[in-house]
Amino acid sequence: ERVALRLLSLSPHYFYDRDIRSEAERNRRSRQSLVDVLIAPYLNQSVRVLDYGCGPGYMAFAVAQRAEHVYAVDISRGVLACAKVLNGRPNITFSTPTGFGHDAEMVDLAYSFAVIQHLRTELLLGMLGMIADRLRPNGVLLLHFAIPGQEGWRTEADWAADKSIGARIKMRYALNCFGRSADEMETLVSSCGFTHVVVRPLAGSVSVPGDDDILHQHWLTARRASNDS
Repeated sequence: ERVALRLLSLSPHYFYDRDIRSEAERNRRSRQSLVDVLIAPYLNQSVRVLDYGCGPGYMAFAVAQRAEHVYAVDISRGVLACAKVLNGRPNITFSTPTGFGHDAEMVDLAYSFAVIQHLRTELLLGMLGMIADRLRPNGVLLLHFAIPGQEGWRTEADWAADKSIGARIKMRYALNCFGRSADEMETLVSSCGFTHVVVRPLAGSVSVPGDDDILHQHWLTARRASNDS
């Protein structure tokens, strides 16, 4: 556990404070709060779930307490190794997106937190396509995303149009942070086979411990198109 926490602390993406145990506890409490309000209504002991971009696995751990099984997916094998140590449960399978292949069971619910804003549109469409492929007809999709203009978020087009050295370096080498409008998200999600798309702000609907910028962002719900659609 100590080694896993120390490795996670090397990235500002997961922990913000030097007290890594306090940061780990903050992550655990905030993800539990979000699950209790936003995801728990869709869970029961027969539901199989996909967590796309699970990171250290705090949300997957909270979800797994109320679900049959959670497939926790992340592109980083390093963070998956840490997640297994910190948040492993018998009913959680940690893997990379390529490891979550066509031989895996279909899922009833898929969600993603703090991931979409870091993906260029091409990668986001690929992610949505993979989720659509593994989600049962009428299965639920839950997505968290940031709106342009709030908290300084800029669109992908704005970043691409900025030819300053700093912006070009950030686009190429740093963690991208893109805002997307509700209309854009609805269009992208609908194009990948989802229906009943609804977007709402998270502000006022949830509260989490600490200074978590998720509360300033937005929440999308949708359903995988049924075979009859």
